[in-house]
Amino acid sequence: MDEIATRMAEAERVEEEGDYRKAARLYDRLGKDIQANHGRFDSRALTAFEGVARSIGKITA
Repeated sequence: MDEIATRMAEAERVEEEGDYRKAARLYDRLGKDIQANHGRFDSRALTAFEGVARSIGKITA
């Protein structure tokens, strides 16, 4: 598994455990790192930022 997939899996695990704030931070950092290393429009960054939005939505739900 590559680094991006490993970090995405970690963020997903944290989200599943119910630590939505930490998950949002992990997804956000991953998305920014992907953009910095692979370009602003890399689809994996969008996936990570969708994770941020989903996690934040669970905080306020």
